[in-house]
Parts: sequence; C-alpha cells; structure tokens
Amino acid sequence: MLNRSTFEDIFREHHASCLAFAVHYTGNVHEAEEVVQQVFLRLWEKRETIDITGATRSYLFAAIRNTAISNWRKETVRQEKEQVAGDLRAGDGQLQASAWELERLYQQALEVLPERCREVFVLSRQQQLKYAEIADVMNISVKTVENQMGKALKIMHKELKEYLQVLLF
Repeated sequence: MLNRSTFEDIFREHHASCLAFAVHYTGNVHEAEEVVQQVFLRLWEKRETIDITGATRSYLFAAIRNTAISNWRKETVRQEKEQVAGDLRAGDGQLQASAWELERLYQQALEVLPERCREVFVLSRQQQLKYAEIADVMNISVKTVENQMGKALKIMHKELKEYLQVLLF
C-alpha cells in the first residue's frame, strides 16, 4: 500500500528522471509529459493495491515504456481511421454511401450487444485498451473481460455475417 507521503517522495525523487526517460522514449516533450502524468496518476489510483518494494525506478520506467507504446498504438489506429475516412470523403459517392451504410449496420449490431458486452467491446476495439486495462476500468476480472469479448465477437459476427466479405476485402 502506498500512502500520500510515500507517493510524494516517489514523485519528487523520480519525476525528473521519468520525464527524461519518457522524452528519450517518445521523442517529444509534450507526449513525454502526458505519459509521465498518466503513469503517476495510475500509480496514485492504484495506491491501495500496489506494492512497490525496491526497484521503484525500474517499475516507473517499465510503466512509462508500456504507456508510451499503448498511446502510440492508439494514435496510430486513430490516424489510420482518419486516413480511411478522408479517402472515403474524397472518393466517389457510391463508395461513401456504402461506408455510411456499413457504419450504420455496425452501430445497429453494437446495439444488439448486452450492455456490459458492448462496453467491453468498445473499450477493446474502439479505445484499443488491453484486457487488463479494461478489467481495471470496469472493475471486473480479466477472465470476465475475455468471456464478454468472446460473447460480443460471436454476436457481432452473427449480426454482420453478410457484410464480412466487404469489411475484410
């Protein structure tokens, strides 16, 4: 368990080196500051259950590396989606109409999912969170996340079966 005083000591002692490591890792001061803030915020949020004994710096650097990679993946997916959307907007009207229809069908299929299933699916597929992150956010076990994703994928496959060839090219 991490109390306020210990957290403040860790922050004061390691913030500068964490920031330097994050800048080196991300190549961008703004991104580095965001990553370090995310890591320390997560550390504070998990203070009741976390036990950092000994290698605090190693723990923080690993968390920074993992957070930076996760953020990079999310940003890459977002940029790819924006590129596809831009290509569709620039494309012919028929292709654009087809994309809108597929989006509408996808949204309808999402609505068929039970609430918890839908939430897990959206966090995984749209927010690009890992199962462990979803479990933390939803306060459920990783196994429950796995089960809910399996259920969601089966339902989505059933609902969109006719359109999978178009979606998968």
